[in-house]
Amino acid sequence: MKSKWWVSLLIPAAAAVLVTSAPPAQAGIAQLTRYPYLTDVVPAGSTDNATVNFATDQTVTAAYATIGPVGSCTGTNRTGSKTAIVVNGKGEYQWKVRFTGLAAASNYCYRLRAGSPTAPGPDLLGTDPSPVFMAPGGSTSFQFAVMGDWGDTNADGSNAAQASLDQQIASSGAQFMFGTGDTAYNSGSQSNYGDLFQTGYRISDVFRQSFFGQVGDHIPIYNALGNHGMSSTFLNVWPEPSAPSLSGGRYQMDAFPSINGSTAASYPSAWYAFSVGSARFYVLTAAWANSNVGTGNIYSDDYTAHWTTNAAEYQWLAADLAAHPGGLKFVFMHLPMYSDSSTEHADTYLHSGSTAMTDATGGVAALLSQYGVDIVFNGHAHIYERNSRYQSESFVSYVTGGGGSVLEPVGTGGCGTYDAYAIGWSPTALKGYKCGAAIAPSSASQVYHFLLVSVKGLTVSVTPTASTGQTFDVQTYSF
Repeated sequence: MKSKWWVSLLIPAAAAVLVTSAPPAQAGIAQLTRYPYLTDVVPAGSTDNATVNFATDQTVTAAYATIGPVGSCTGTNRTGSKTAIVVNGKGEYQWKVRFTGLAAASNYCYRLRAGSPTAPGPDLLGTDPSPVFMAPGGSTSFQFAVMGDWGDTNADGSNAAQASLDQQIASSGAQFMFGTGDTAYNSGSQSNYGDLFQTGYRISDVFRQSFFGQVGDHIPIYNALGNHGMSSTFLNVWPEPSAPSLSGGRYQMDAFPSINGSTAASYPSAWYAFSVGSARFYVLTAAWANSNVGTGNIYSDDYTAHWTTNAAEYQWLAADLAAHPGGLKFVFMHLPMYSDSSTEHADTYLHSGSTAMTDATGGVAALLSQYGVDIVFNGHAHIYERNSRYQSESFVSYVTGGGGSVLEPVGTGGCGTYDAYAIGWSPTALKGYKCGAAIAPSSASQVYHFLLVSVKGLTVSVTPTASTGQTFDVQTYSF
């Protein structure tokens, strides 16, 4: 286990953060149905790769993207590949364009066009400015955002808190972003993800322009799988062609046998790692489908599928951790290491392989601690919670499940000794709840949040930011 020490900097919940708004992106031309968004921006040796994703109506049968250094966005052309999808009964094409050979720690811009490089059609971005992003491979100082359990809408298709969080992330200075699972409620369908034009209850929960449409064009996302939306749609919407291959991970549908009396089924395996500077990032699958638990539950079934010592994901993780000693290590996975939600409680199987909460004796927590993982980010519980290091474990953990879906209270069944700061909200009682050093929130808007994480060498600051724009429970760690 790495030796380390913590320096805490607490900022009161009333302190405000200045948010500078970026120019709002437009919707391009009518044929563009999902605004472009980036995935798989990862180092590949001395260069970086990147995948640009978007969707169109089915009048666009060929499309491509151009990319180049800022100021010259047309230096390299790459043809897109398409998959037919149906969004709320409407046929569309989901496109992805993969670029390789990008210079690390460099800024790039890109454009989208219908047609081909030899027979170009309309510019799908219309008069919108060219999106700009950074290929972060060689950086030792950078910022990233973390948000979980988002992509939800009211009956009229709105979600003011989620729109505010997306706007704040878009202008936060984050160079990339992680999801901690459960994106696009309630089932992660193409209709839940939606497009730029259709609205309604749980339609266009993600790709509506006021949501992720203002984030993903310039902030790449690495999204962990959650228990909502365990289907091939997840792999289609969030393609990661490079990172799993380069790290020996997996990004595919796999057949799972009956576990604890569940029905044998195929689910995504989505786990991989990549490095930025001296930091190693692990995006893991810690989830199981709610509808197929048999005599177990999602925690026990996930453990059997992914975290026994002979499971493929566990063995891969052990090998990759061993191959990357030193430096910072961050983990992103859905089911929570610790949680004081009474319904989405701590996953004891991650610690002991059983229903008992023991000291990292038989689960993945022991593996993470063996190799000195520094911070684990989880979702699942629709709350905010920061947990102290538990006994001999190496890491602190965060539950960041307040990205936009219906919130939950915290501590109604008691607060754990590991819980340093937690807040939740009951939408039925219209009441705030707290654990640890927190103050009970007076509105739901104080609980909806994302995390902005700043890395400078081995110093890491985590800044939770509410949908109101206020920061709270800011912590700085020196590892």
